[in-house]
Amino acid sequence: MISLNIFSKCPYNGNPKTRLKDLLNKEERSFITLYMLTNILDEVSDINNDFKITLWIYPHFKDNLFNDINKKYKINIRQQKGSSLCERMNNCLLLESSKHEKTILIGSDIPSLTKGTIMNAKYALLKKDVVIGPSADGGFYLIGIKGHYEDLIDCMKPMDIQNVKNNISSRSLDLELLTELKDIDRPEDLLVI
Repeated sequence: MISLNIFSKCPYNGNPKTRLKDLLNKEERSFITLYMLTNILDEVSDINNDFKITLWIYPHFKDNLFNDINKKYKINIRQQKGSSLCERMNNCLLLESSKHEKTILIGSDIPSLTKGTIMNAKYALLKKDVVIGPSADGGFYLIGIKGHYEDLIDCMKPMDIQNVKNNISSRSLDLELLTELKDIDRPEDLLVI
């Protein structure tokens, strides 16, 4: 079984999508965060047989919303641990890879992410050590590992795909890149092109 981990801020308590605050007010940012989270949960809801799915929330999941999510999707819900996003991602990968042979971590703000992309990551991990889904802004929307590695994402450097690729290369790990997708971080990301 593969550990599939979804990272999200709490739509109501996590002050989500702050880079959109010049375009959207707090209620609108909460709405879009919840919409994207529900979208990805719906997308992965029927792959439970291949994956153990955990939703990781920041800063906490003490909201009735997560009781409803747990009942509807039958997934684990945990709190992200760490002082930065990079640290929280590394902690998740380290914990989950200590219990599973393969671990995948995705964001919840990629509207075009499908279960097909996640299945592609699963198959890539049959032959590669690491799989990354690059995002159009130079970051990444997915990272998957086969094995157990500490600090795969170097928190002392910008958290972009090139630095992660360099860290993977320095460890002599085999890497496969997935299709580039667009995440929603800035106002221009909401424009339809």
